[in-house]
Amino acid sequence: MVRVDVSSVELNFSHITCSVFKMFDLILAFLGFWVVVHTFCHLIRQRFHSKQSLTNNFIRRTTNAPISLYHQTAFKPAYHISNRPFNVRFWTNVLNPRFESLANRTPKFWRIWFDVGVFVGLLTMIAGIIIMTVAGWRLLVELFGVYWKVETEFPEVQTKFVKRGFEDENSVQHEKDKSNQVFVPVIPGITLPISHFAYYLIALLICGVIHEAGHAIAAETEKLKIESTGLFLYILYPGAFVEFNLDSLERRDCRKKLRIICAGVWHNIVVFLIGYLVLNSGFFVGFLSHTAWRSVDGIGVSVVSVEEASLNTPLFDYIQPSMLITKLDDYELIESLDSWNNYLLERSKMNVNHAGFCSSERDIMSSMDCCEISEDHPYGNERDKGISCFKRIDKKKEEKVCLKTIPILVNVNEQRCFRDDDCDRTLPMCVLPYTPTGFPKPLRIYYKDAPWSEKEDAENEKVLLFLGEFEDVWEIVQVSSIQPRWSWVPLWIPESLELILRYITSFSLALCVINILPAFQLDGHHALRSLLSAYYDRSEGASTNNKSKEREKRIENGIIYFVTALVGWVVIGTLFSGLF
Repeated sequence: MVRVDVSSVELNFSHITCSVFKMFDLILAFLGFWVVVHTFCHLIRQRFHSKQSLTNNFIRRTTNAPISLYHQTAFKPAYHISNRPFNVRFWTNVLNPRFESLANRTPKFWRIWFDVGVFVGLLTMIAGIIIMTVAGWRLLVELFGVYWKVETEFPEVQTKFVKRGFEDENSVQHEKDKSNQVFVPVIPGITLPISHFAYYLIALLICGVIHEAGHAIAAETEKLKIESTGLFLYILYPGAFVEFNLDSLERRDCRKKLRIICAGVWHNIVVFLIGYLVLNSGFFVGFLSHTAWRSVDGIGVSVVSVEEASLNTPLFDYIQPSMLITKLDDYELIESLDSWNNYLLERSKMNVNHAGFCSSERDIMSSMDCCEISEDHPYGNERDKGISCFKRIDKKKEEKVCLKTIPILVNVNEQRCFRDDDCDRTLPMCVLPYTPTGFPKPLRIYYKDAPWSEKEDAENEKVLLFLGEFEDVWEIVQVSSIQPRWSWVPLWIPESLELILRYITSFSLALCVINILPAFQLDGHHALRSLLSAYYDRSEGASTNNKSKEREKRIENGIIYFVTALVGWVVIGTLFSGLF
């Protein structure tokens, strides 16, 4: 006889339906985004063409030159836009004199600067190949691990719905498996929050501009004229580019070619180092704390926003932006964001000694319904939700009692204890909230109102009681280590600047590692070709023949094909792992 868990099937179907609708929403947002982009580019392109037409007509009317000579001397537009489906490009020659002037100011400095870039770039190439190999191996192990797990566990698979609270162990193992990956795929709506999409575009564009600026300055330093510079947006990838004559590049010696080729990667490495130091040295927070914000590091975290309709919790009605959260239960947020994250996400790993609360045996309720905790009644079976289950901690045998919640837990001045004798009450007892493993636990959130609050007790510490999963609080309440000094100061500026800086730092590291790899269409391909050409020219000298050229080409193709396949495997495998 086969028994089907109907509730499980319904829940799985509901989950699949939500995923389909979410994917549909993402596709609609993607198409809408590109409609706006194409419309904007079309209008700008029409404006450029109208200006070009007016200029050409003016030249035609004011010159007596023959038609053939007119076409040779006609005005060449400084701007151009290519508007193709999911691919727009803008390029100009206006910046060419700027790069030439910058390179000619201190050519000796730039040559030394880009010599260092060549050394660092070649080291990064070696490191990048090693990193890619490790990433590819881990993906292979993960793939075979999943296959082996499916093959061995398939006979025992059961269709069963498990409450979220009981999935902590599996979730931790899943996150541990994900953490084995070297690269994390950037998938809007899945690994990248939709709210961060604008920061992603800005950060990636800045990284691309800095990368190409390195190529442009190095090219002008080596007297290689730039034809144009520009920006592009392909599907969801923004970037920049520099165009110059590749034949002219190939005619230069190896050292000059490597200066130009490695310049972009070198600039990305410098940006990564600067970003890392700014974010981890306290400079960013220190700089903002001398402006319209103040640092609360060491005393708590400042509330940035609270999601209103998330997870059906009333936190939005009680926690307001710019409030200062000082403690979670008895855990003081001394390390600000680190303390906040550790307590809400990894509380089970922390050794926190919680003192009990003083109460009296006179306050014990006659009914024990509050301690009847089950899946149907996760907060107890008591009708009065103001009554909770507690356990006495000064008894050899655990004794549970039902007490009123608010006088004990929602009271900053409540006397604390470790045994009954610590309490100054008649018939004293020392108690702690009781919740079986796997069920929502009470969380006391200690906070202070915003500095500009006009409440009489604004400076006093207050406490709010939350019943539910700690992870929900982490998801709903967004906090920062910076608090505005005045009510008119925007809350989003520090967060936005920090997010952009973090994305720039992360993308710069990824770009410098990937771009210098000896694979097709990457800077590393040209670098490898230059190195092999210089090696064979020096070893063979004037006796270079077709055989040596063929050997050089075979070595180049072998390395290029291998690294390209490796990069393709890592990219596809990482995307697949991120999606599924």
